Amino acid sequence: MNFFILEDQWIEQINLEKVLNSIAKEQQIAVATIKAYATVDELTAHLPAPSMDNVYLLGLEVAGDTKAGLKVSRLVRQYDPYATIIFITVHDELLPATYRYQAAALDFISKGTANITERLRQDIVLVNQKIKQIKQLNQPTILLKIGTGYTRIALADILYFAPNPRNSHQSFLYLTNGQQVTVHGSLTSLERGSQFFFRSHRHCLINITKVSQINTHDHTVVLGLTPPHLSPFTAQNRGPAQSARRGN
Repeated sequence: MNFFILEDQWIEQINLEKVLNSIAKEQQIAVATIKAYATVDELTAHLPAPSMDNVYLLGLEVAGDTKAGLKVSRLVRQYDPYATIIFITVHDELLPATYRYQAAALDFISKGTANITERLRQDIVLVNQKIKQIKQLNQPTILLKIGTGYTRIALADILYFAPNPRNSHQSFLYLTNGQQVTVHGSLTSLERGSQFFFRSHRHCLINITKVSQINTHDHTVVLGLTPPHLSPFTAQNRGPAQSARRGN
């Protein structure tokens, strides 16, 4: 998540940065950037690449202009349509004006609010949840037959497949959450389902995006788990597996 602050009071900038870092640490949210600007020109000259990870915290009054934040919010919304805008100000009376500027702001926080930190915490948690949901919708999935129906499973949730020794037409799917699911299809047929599936061993079909280490001495592949999962691979498959890992 990236935060961009428009605030002309230095002490307010410092306080907001402390609050944002505290909330991010508490909520375990990865923060790439926190930048504060004292003027509209500074902010507009350093607008980041558009991203839904961007959060703009805009003061309304900057350098005596009580509508400076409103004006820049319109520019931000046009340039960065999926970003989040939050107004923080002492000018409660300007709340109706935010609608006229069509900023689509998430929140309007008065500096007279008893607990600005709590309001920001609620907003940031909400934004983080929205980002996760959108990324989950956009991530690759695979359609698998389970029982009498079909279901889509995110590629990021798949560790590996193993054959069902009792039924050659079924396989066991092992997920990152530790769950085991019986799916229809042999390893050979499942391998054709995604370019990221690799037959590391005749009894193991792995998701190469989950490979964290290849041990050529023990002929094992370490899949990214805590604790890690060891998967076997055969000597004849060593080359492709390593190529796939390097390309990941």
